[in-house]
Amino acid sequence: NFMLFNSSKQHRMSGRLLPCLMLFIAALSSSGFTVMAKRMEINSRLTKPLYVAVSSGGSFDSEDGLDKKRRKLIPSLTGWYSNLLDTHEVATKSVSTGILTVVGDICAQVLGEYLKHGNILATSLDKLRMLAFFFDGTFCTGPLLHYVYKLYEHVYPINGGGDGKSNPDSLKRAFVHVLFDNFVMIGAYISLMMLSTALVEGRYKSIPHEFKYDLVPNIKASYKASALGLMWLQLISFYWLPTNLRVLAVNFIDIIWVVVMSFVTHLHRH
Repeated sequence: NFMLFNSSKQHRMSGRLLPCLMLFIAALSSSGFTVMAKRMEINSRLTKPLYVAVSSGGSFDSEDGLDKKRRKLIPSLTGWYSNLLDTHEVATKSVSTGILTVVGDICAQVLGEYLKHGNILATSLDKLRMLAFFFDGTFCTGPLLHYVYKLYEHVYPINGGGDGKSNPDSLKRAFVHVLFDNFVMIGAYISLMMLSTALVEGRYKSIPHEFKYDLVPNIKASYKASALGLMWLQLISFYWLPTNLRVLAVNFIDIIWVVVMSFVTHLHRH
């Protein structure tokens, strides 16, 4: 009875701490983007050179801002990534998704260790769990995001997005993409993540139990994370970036999402 009580107490504490964590991240993200928008005064004069530099690997004409090394580094990295997208688009998106998914899981493991013992320095990373999330990102979620985002753009294109123009219709279309992705497709993303990671971790016998008792709580946790900030960051990326860079942008944003999903999923798995 004591063990059951203690387990239930830990879950209640996690249930309170998790929304607080997401709220903090959302507030930090939204305030950061607000400051960035005010400082940049987003308009065609500033965003169009940025869009061209990121999408084509070109360089900025302006001499202000970054020093020479940074002005060379950013176009080099974006040019390298753009070249990979041109030659191996699906593979590039898939591997980058796998790597950033592992980053999210590492953060989740550190968070779990802190909540249990109050010490992150002694965290012993579960390498099989990391491998499971790399597998999910590289072979499941990454390819799925590529084709789903292509389908969104084919069915309901975001005309004018990413060209430096303020087009209300483009913003509306981007918002529809983000809403559908965060509140409809999310069931498929989470189901695939739970299934693939359970298989790689060798917990295939617990899959029916997890889908029966953990799928709905995971979806609710994802809804909270999206509403508290992640979907708004995704909206910015969908509106301003070309289609081929949206998966990478969402991968960075979804590091936070993976932290939440990995943490919630493994509350009961272990």
